[in-house]
Amino acid sequence: MGKVISVCNPKGGTAKTSTAVNLACSFTTVNKKVLLIDFDPQRSASVALGYEYTDVEHNIATALLDNVSVKKCITPYLKGGFDVVLSSDDLVALPSVLHSKVNAQSSLYSCLEPIINDYDYIIIDTPASLNLITQCAMCASDYIIIPVCCDIFAIDSMNTLLEKYLLLKEQGKAHCSILGIVRTLFDKEQSLSKTISHELEHSFKDLLFTTSVSYNQKISESSSAACPVLVYDKTSVGAREYLSLCGEILKKTRTSSL
Repeated sequence: MGKVISVCNPKGGTAKTSTAVNLACSFTTVNKKVLLIDFDPQRSASVALGYEYTDVEHNIATALLDNVSVKKCITPYLKGGFDVVLSSDDLVALPSVLHSKVNAQSSLYSCLEPIINDYDYIIIDTPASLNLITQCAMCASDYIIIPVCCDIFAIDSMNTLLEKYLLLKEQGKAHCSILGIVRTLFDKEQSLSKTISHELEHSFKDLLFTTSVSYNQKISESSSAACPVLVYDKTSVGAREYLSLCGEILKKTRTSSL
């Protein structure tokens, strides 16, 4: 059965999109069939892969707002070897459209249910928000990965996310598990980065991935080049770190039981 993973943190600038895009690409290197869903009205993952708003007729917004089959929204991303469902700024209307509906948080799960078993992994990139869009992603997921850059504001936002996660679990709306917390934009030369990293190790222990993703110029360049870092420079530190993170995820999802 396919595994659905949302990459979440309500703070911007924590490398959610870089993590989602590069994990999707990393999984393909071990022959996994992968779907990446851009579930952010700002279209960050779509832009990171070089797609324009007009490149496809259907996207995740038309699937949820116009009841278009999600199968019609899937686009092969040939450079990375995975499929993608692009986003649209129309997605910003989703919270108001769903607000009064019963079980609104389950709308994305219902949309994806017909294709979940077509993939080994479905990766969902989420917005920098805890609104209904992110909640829908959490409730559609088996696992959540939380990217955290090593500054105090990112940790505060992570705590807010964990509170919402626990509330959705208590309400019976989410069945997901926290797969792990990954340190991103990590700079071992900065004392604050090292201090916060040690605090995360102390506080979250087994929830913290061993792999951290360094602040790396090649990752920034790959975003500008509109492709994953593994496509842009597979020998770079960033590529090796995302492959290492992928290995940890594969191990965890093999041994974890929901």
